[in-house]
Amino acid sequence: MYFVKSIYFSINQKPVKSDVIIVLSGEVGRLETAYDLYKSGYADTIMLSNSTSRIFKSEIKKLKIPDNFPFIDEPNATSTYTNAKYTLALMKKHHFTSAIVVSSNYHMDRVRLAYNRALGNQKVKLVYVASYGSSLNSPPPTKKRMKLVLEEPIKYLGYLLLLYYWIDL
Repeated sequence: MYFVKSIYFSINQKPVKSDVIIVLSGEVGRLETAYDLYKSGYADTIMLSNSTSRIFKSEIKKLKIPDNFPFIDEPNATSTYTNAKYTLALMKKHHFTSAIVVSSNYHMDRVRLAYNRALGNQKVKLVYVASYGSSLNSPPPTKKRMKLVLEEPIKYLGYLLLLYYWIDL
């Protein structure tokens, strides 16, 4: 049930003009979605969470994003919860009050849960926009993606049980 829900009924809100677009590392297509939102004028800034990711470096080249593009780098995240924690801290530092958060469609329930828990009393408007993979090379679902989709219900349960405080999920 969770598998069907996360693929076909994932959280995917309509983008709205925001201070920043936050893109979480982990899968090809997320940065492409964020960059499309940027080019469409939804925000003037893109923040890369886990910015040292090989996927980001490769996708930046494939999308022909200029080398001098002013990304805000968040290099330390190791999990969805730390993505939320560190990007929210950077938002506060930059005085941002709104963001579009981009991740894969199957991952969005856990992303929203992590951000809601990491927010605390911070007053920030977040909109969640799902990526459905890359149009750069749109092959059928890969084994890696299927593995990620199948792992997601287990990780979501771990988040419900607050296990992210002790292990990276």
